[in-house]
Parts: sequence; C-alpha cells; structure tokens
Amino acid sequence: MVALGTGSELLIRIDPALAEVVVFRALSHPELIAPERVAGHRRRIDLLYSSSEPFGRDAAFGRLAVEEFEALDLFRPIRQALAERPALAATVRVVLLGSANGRLEEGVTCEPAGARLGIRVESRRFDDPGSLLAWARHALGHGEDTLDPVFDFDPGWEEAVRRRLGSVTIGRLHRLWDVTVDSHLSKAGRLVAEPALGRHRAAIATDLPGVASPAIGPVVEYLWEGPRPTFPTLRAWAERPLELLRVAAPGEAARLRPDRCPLCGFPSPDVIQPDTRVAALVSAAYPEWCPEDGLCGRCTDRFRFAGCLGGPR
Repeated sequence: MVALGTGSELLIRIDPALAEVVVFRALSHPELIAPERVAGHRRRIDLLYSSSEPFGRDAAFGRLAVEEFEALDLFRPIRQALAERPALAATVRVVLLGSANGRLEEGVTCEPAGARLGIRVESRRFDDPGSLLAWARHALGHGEDTLDPVFDFDPGWEEAVRRRLGSVTIGRLHRLWDVTVDSHLSKAGRLVAEPALGRHRAAIATDLPGVASPAIGPVVEYLWEGPRPTFPTLRAWAERPLELLRVAAPGEAARLRPDRCPLCGFPSPDVIQPDTRVAALVSAAYPEWCPEDGLCGRCTDRFRFAGCLGGPR
C-alpha cells in the first residue's frame, strides 16, 4: 500500500497495482483527459523503463501510478460518499483501498473503532465517477451500520452461518440488508426509489421460492418503509424466511406451498412433520418454527445427525 498526500486528516492508502490499472484506464480516454497530461505521463514511463534495477523500477512505477491517481482526483467519488456520512467520516482516519476480483469480492470493512476503513472495489468502476459514487454510497451504508451499537452487528457471522447453513443464507442476508441500506439512501435524496425497488423485488423473489408473487411487494415494502431491523433480526429472517413472511405478509406465510421447506426454502417433495426427537432439536434452534410447518428430508437429516452428535450444529 502507498499513501496519497491528501493534505487532510484522512490518509488514503491505495494498492499500487490498483492505482496502475485505474490510471491506465483513465488515461485511455483522451476525450476526458487533457492530451498534455497523457503525453507527460508517457514521458515519465519511458524514463522509468530506462532504469537498470528491476525492483527499483517496479516500485517507481507504483509510486508514479499513485501520484497520477491523486493528481487525476480519482478518489473523489468515494471521498464524497464518505463526506455524506458525517458520523462515519468523523471516525475514519485511514482508508485502505484495494482491488476486488469481481463484484462478489467488493465491499467495505470497518474495524470496530472505525478508524480504519477497508474498501475493495473493481478497477472498472472508476471509469464512471457517477456509478462509483452510487456504489460507494451503498457500500458505506453497510459500513456505517456495522459501527452502530444499536444495529448489533456480529463481525464473525459469515463464517458461523457458512458452517451451519451455507452460502445461500449468506447471500439472502446481504440482499435483505441491501433493501434497508437503499431505503435510507432514498429517504436522504441520494437514490431514486423505484429502479432500486424493482431490483430488490426481483432479488427477494428468488430468496422466497414458492411464495406467490403478490406477496413479494409487501415483504420489500416492509423492509423499505419500516424501521431498520437490527442485524440479529436480519440474520434470523435470512436463516428462516418464514419468520419474515409471518411479519410482512402473514396471509402468504399461511399459504406456503408444501413443496418448499419452510426452514431452508428449497423445493422438496418430502416436506412432512418430523418425529418428536427431531422436532425438539429444530424447535430449540428455531423457536418460531412449529412441527406443523413441516421439514424437508435434507433438514430432517441434518438435525437427526446433529442429535447423534449431541445437539444441533
């Protein structure tokens, strides 16, 4: 990581490899960058190529890229998004900016005290400052939530959920959380509501298989218009979608198709009431679940196996 000389209290430390890619992409758009700046950058590169020390040359290329990144003000959209969140901006002293290999790796991580903010983002987002600003506004919303004591965020939740329930539940939680973050952006006038709501309806529909489409609207509306749920509540809804339906669309919760397991939400032809021993284990782990709701064979086997080991896992 190399630091940018920002001249302010905020220190930006950027991965030189990311800076090189972003600067190269920026200078590849002559309609946006003054020709003399492009020519000057090329002259500096030519001088660096003349160096006879490979390691020193690589370091010099990195420093040049970081200098150009700062000179072109390529961090500006992220800086603006951070400034729009005064509570978060007041705590952050160092931003660590690194590259993400794909959208699934992108995101924001705040240390518990909030002084260090890690951002992983795809280099191509810097091609469009407006799009980068929109992305940063959303990503920083998640980061700000994690620092709010009222939200009650659990930093180790992903690994714990992955061990027990897998990546499907993790994705579902992120999508539910996305709705609440965008809701606050919309209410602050920084996001147009309807396009975002349309995206969220489509995403939530895939997370609630077997639920009639008219019920998806009330679920998204509940997340959008209601008070922000705490993280434990979001996690409970992600792990047990039936709980969210019971709150947001109680009529639909009672009409769930029997070919979907109410616990994991996956299609299954064998959703039946489990035996008493398995039902007791499920009830202990998921108090809102009722034996009458039924359970698919896979979930039944999971709890039967967990019972043999001494309890649910």
